[in-house]
Amino acid sequence: MKRAGIIGLGLWVPPTIRRNDAWPASFADNYLERREATKAGDLMHVERARAGRPYEELFRRHAAPHDGDPFKGAVERRVAPAAAPSVEGDTRAVRSALEDAGVEPSDVSLILSSAVVPDRVCPPNATGIQHLSGCVNAAALGVEAYCASAGAQLEIAAAMVETGRARIVVCVQSHQITRSMALTHPSSPVFGDASSAFVVGEVAPDRGLVGVVSKCEGSLAGAVTWNYEANLGGNWRCGAQGDPYLGTEDPAALRRLVDNALAYPIDSIRRLCAKTETPVDSIAALSMIQPLVWYQAAVADGLGLDVARAPSTHARYAHIGGCAVVANLIEARDRGLLTDRAPVVLYGHGAGLSLNTAMLRWA
Repeated sequence: MKRAGIIGLGLWVPPTIRRNDAWPASFADNYLERREATKAGDLMHVERARAGRPYEELFRRHAAPHDGDPFKGAVERRVAPAAAPSVEGDTRAVRSALEDAGVEPSDVSLILSSAVVPDRVCPPNATGIQHLSGCVNAAALGVEAYCASAGAQLEIAAAMVETGRARIVVCVQSHQITRSMALTHPSSPVFGDASSAFVVGEVAPDRGLVGVVSKCEGSLAGAVTWNYEANLGGNWRCGAQGDPYLGTEDPAALRRLVDNALAYPIDSIRRLCAKTETPVDSIAALSMIQPLVWYQAAVADGLGLDVARAPSTHARYAHIGGCAVVANLIEARDRGLLTDRAPVVLYGHGAGLSLNTAMLRWA
């Protein structure tokens, strides 16, 4: 049987850097004065202490030092022009990944795309990527799990390659979200813009994807979703008034999601290691989302891993959704962590709630 794995990586970030001095002084003042009133809709609000929260000691050790920081530990992020189509950045990431893999665009069989802010509700960005990247022989589909999309796409792409239904699959993640987050929003400093891509193809028999743990908690569908400035009860198909922004329509579900933000990765990675008979301490690289600056350290601590095995690019890019999985894989490669046959774990959870954890033997 064929084995499939990641054979190329690509990342695009816009050149414009937004540092914390872009926010007016009133932002910090308002944050501190109105914190109790706004925390229900603050996507990244983490309580300093919360009885019964899973891994409470980790929250206190890693999150609590950032309590009261209106920027939540972020120092800079990349910002794309609001009027620029997100598909353009996506295409740059694809070209970089194809070059990294040594694959011609015409050899691509399938493109799978995810976009937090797509250029259109329908069709997905994948169709525009296919056109702009020159992948003239590729089919193009949207596969949306938001911050969990990289793992979900990898699972589908590997199945296509291993069964012989595709030879080369390109998976694309797009997180150009600052255009939809006004600087007045309490969560706005956390987010940055990026596009990423990876190429999936055949690898040696003892390498590639070896296991996946996926999960959905549909009861949290309203935890993180699009709201509208002038009509909080509206949605994209009817009643929407004003500009959209990323918020919540179910604050209780949002709190539940945040309360489990460490349980989701720690428990699922342990489950995946048991499933694949891989000791947790043998993980060579853990590449995952980076919603907050302390997240990698807390998850590594919970797993008993050296934090050096869980690289983070948060200091440069802040929270870039599912693109962080690829950004941190590239960082892991630059640090020499992706050695041949090394156990590598990818992790992401996203709005929905969707969760995906994947293990590869690196090729």
